[in-house]
Amino acid sequence: MQSTDLSRSAFLGAVPLLGLAAATATASAQTSPVIRVGAVPVDGFAEAYYARDMGFFDKAGLNVEITTFNNGSGTTTAAAGGAIDIGISTVNSIANAVIHGIPYVYIAGGSMYVASAPSAVLAIAKDSTIKTPADFVGKTVAISAFKDGTHLAMAAYLTKNGIDPGKVNFIEMQYPLMAPAVVRGTVAGAVLVEPFVTFAANDVHVFAKPLDALSPEFLLAGWFTTTTWLDANRPAARKFVAAMYETARWANVNHAKSGELLQKYSKVDDATVAHMARSVYAERLDAAQLDPTLDWSARVNFTERRVTAKELIARV
Repeated sequence: MQSTDLSRSAFLGAVPLLGLAAATATASAQTSPVIRVGAVPVDGFAEAYYARDMGFFDKAGLNVEITTFNNGSGTTTAAAGGAIDIGISTVNSIANAVIHGIPYVYIAGGSMYVASAPSAVLAIAKDSTIKTPADFVGKTVAISAFKDGTHLAMAAYLTKNGIDPGKVNFIEMQYPLMAPAVVRGTVAGAVLVEPFVTFAANDVHVFAKPLDALSPEFLLAGWFTTTTWLDANRPAARKFVAAMYETARWANVNHAKSGELLQKYSKVDDATVAHMARSVYAERLDAAQLDPTLDWSARVNFTERRVTAKELIARV
């Protein structure tokens, strides 16, 4: 795998005029105020790493400092405490924060769920006796966090199959621990996301795609900030949004290179990256992308009221 510096040097050498522009942008970025960004080293939440290593932040004249978190919940907590300026998190997490008075807004789309390339599945043990969704009643399913996207997907999936989600037990669990728990029988199932789906391919059976219950295509997570930071830094926010959408367009068609970068930050091996379902990134942000999550969050009482997409999307 080439280092970022070598890759960038080769590219700039091949395109001298772009190289000059990038060099100028880098110099500008080094003197601009620092934007503290929270990211997570899994494919769907990793665009910021790609943007930094591929020079998209430099090109936009941004001086970005990335802090790594274990999940999107960590970024929402950090932003509330003023530890970061911009983070990435799921739609229902941001909706719940807004309901409780935290002034978060989305400024750019992040990862999408696309049914044709599912990045999350419900997994069971290969010798499991579960045959139908009703068999989960009274049993325990592992999710990454209560009322997050994995929990919401299971609630929608069960509801659509005529099952009260309240009759299924849910437990929070870190993704690396889920598949072993399924194999041991500690839990009856787990909602796994990539790369853990691929890691566990030989050990578990994919039972269903619960996120399909929400919609065949919708926004999983987006880049958010506080209204206070946005009002004080709107020009920088515009540059950040432009850089993220340039990153999205690049990453959506350059899986080999983005896979190298994913390995760098997540330590995923070559075989896993080659076989896992890769994330699809939003190249815009609109209400239709948020509505499936917001609709279902209200329907299963994951939010106290139906939050509108207009409340969550900022005009940058």
